[in-house]
Amino acid sequence: MHWFTADTHFGHGNIIKYCARPFLSPEERAAVRNDSRGKLRVSRDTVERHDDALLNAINSRVAPSDHLWILGDFCMGGFAEAREYRDRINCANVYLVWGNHDRGEIAPVFSDTLEQGMIRVEGQEIWLNHYPLRSWNKAFHGAWHLYGHVHGRLMREDAAKPSFLVRDVGVDACDYKPLCFTDLCAYMAPRIEAFEANKRRFTHGGDAELPV
Repeated sequence: MHWFTADTHFGHGNIIKYCARPFLSPEERAAVRNDSRGKLRVSRDTVERHDDALLNAINSRVAPSDHLWILGDFCMGGFAEAREYRDRINCANVYLVWGNHDRGEIAPVFSDTLEQGMIRVEGQEIWLNHYPLRSWNKAFHGAWHLYGHVHGRLMREDAAKPSFLVRDVGVDACDYKPLCFTDLCAYMAPRIEAFEANKRRFTHGGDAELPV
């Protein structure tokens, strides 16, 4: 099986605070509610609780022989930190799409890395990028686009464009769990219908909102 996630930010206390991830202590949550960009320093216990929860979510779903794609922002730190977190993931085949928080030195801990690119799963072409795109390779021909980076902030916009074959796979948009290809197929099914209907209108000279 192929699985997708993004923005795990292992070891990154500020992201837990900025995104109000549900691993804060009651005291931290109250402080964040008043000022998410304040000077509060998230406790080590909270960071460990966050990391354990995300790793458990991966390991309880992704089998050792599966393929896991992490679309950027894997962890805070360099090679040593990335090696430690990677070793806690049971899956043997873990790939990284580079995010803005990822250091180049962490590349060796992954099976492969890429800036962005197309993969094919069960005949479906999928364009992977850490960042959300308005258009991508083969978008007009039915390729999906998976992204992270925005921590769920474009979900309403995506919902308002049902003919765009896109999905934020970041943990903040996916209940802090990876999505498998089957999950994505279920999500994309009504969007594919809207995409194909709009494409038919477009090719017959009508107005249609489609990526190009």
